[in-house]
Amino acid sequence: MPKSFTLFLAVAELAGGAGLILGVLQQLAAVGLILIMLGAIQKKAFVWKTGIWGKDGLGWSYELTLIAALLVILFTDGGSLVLMR
Repeated sequence: MPKSFTLFLAVAELAGGAGLILGVLQQLAAVGLILIMLGAIQKKAFVWKTGIWGKDGLGWSYELTLIAALLVILFTDGGSLVLMR
């Protein structure tokens, strides 16, 4: 991937994580992070041909776990401690 796209992904992941932690626009952050995790799964599963558990723990089960947690945040409106409603 080009360096500029990799930098964009790094900033997007940091911003999404900060949004989740601080309770600011949590649902938007969850959607963005879900898309990033789906991209990571696509790369690992179809480009690198890695199974769900992978060899030496390098599979994509961790990404699926993160997607499940992000879906909970997305569908529960971020919970009761959201700063921006």
